[in-house]
Amino acid sequence: MKTRAIPLLSAIVVCCSLVVAQQENQPPTVNELLRILRIKTFRVRRPASSDEVWDLKVLPRGEVKPHSTKSKGLTTGTGLLSMRDTGNDRYEFTLPERGGAYSQGNFELCKEISCSGQYSVNWLKRPLYSADGTQCLLAEFSNSEDEKPSAYIALVRVRNKS
Repeated sequence: MKTRAIPLLSAIVVCCSLVVAQQENQPPTVNELLRILRIKTFRVRRPASSDEVWDLKVLPRGEVKPHSTKSKGLTTGTGLLSMRDTGNDRYEFTLPERGGAYSQGNFELCKEISCSGQYSVNWLKRPLYSADGTQCLLAEFSNSEDEKPSAYIALVRVRNKS
C-alpha cells in the first residue's frame, strides 16, 4: 500500500508544481496593466454636431447639471477616452472626436482648481451625462475636509474652434 501512495503523491506534487509554474509565467491582464500604468479609461459618447467637441475641465459642484440616461445632442456610438496619471496632479489624455479622430493633450488638475491641503480624486465607474448632453462627469474631486465632492473632472461640450 505504501509503494502505491508514493507514486501517487509524486504525481500530485509534479502537477501542482506545473500549475504554479504556469501561473508565474502568465502575462499581465489588461486590467493589471491599466492599474500599473495608472491609466483610467471610459467609453464616452461624442457630441452629435460637427461644430462641437468635448473639452476637459473641472466643474465646481454648483455648476453640475442633473444627469440622465437619455442625454440630448450626443452620438449613440462611443469612443475611448483615456487618462494617464503622470504624477504631480497632471494627466495625459486621449479624447475621441467625431469620425474616428482623437485629440491628445495634458490636463493639469491644480491649474483648474485649488489643490491646497489633502484631496482625493475618485473616478466614477462609468461616465454620467447631463440631461442636455453638455456635461459628462468622470471623477469626483474632494478636499479632505469636505463631506461631499467639491468639484468634478468632466467633459464639457463646447463650440469647435477650427
